[in-house]
Amino acid sequence: MSSASKGPIETTIAQKLQTTFNPTFLEVRNDSHKHAGHHGLRGAANTTESHFYVKCQSEVFNGKNLPSRHRLVYSLLDDEFKNHGLHALQMKLKGTDEKIN
Repeated sequence: MSSASKGPIETTIAQKLQTTFNPTFLEVRNDSHKHAGHHGLRGAANTTESHFYVKCQSEVFNGKNLPSRHRLVYSLLDDEFKNHGLHALQMKLKGTDEKIN
């Protein structure tokens, strides 16, 4: 996980990923500060927890192609995107049969 002072969206993302995918490795990092002033965030209510990086290794991803893995995560975090100001997600998703590096 990223920082010692996680916000509510970061906490929810990590909990949902942990519960759903039971990962062997999980990193959730808030990268919102890198996107300050981003055109898509002008006037947004949430600018402090809008952009995240997720690195996750799970058996659930074994045998699935990258678009399928991404769809699983986007579906899981649909509420955060629609109702809580999550704007963008950078993902590195690997199966347990792949190196996570």
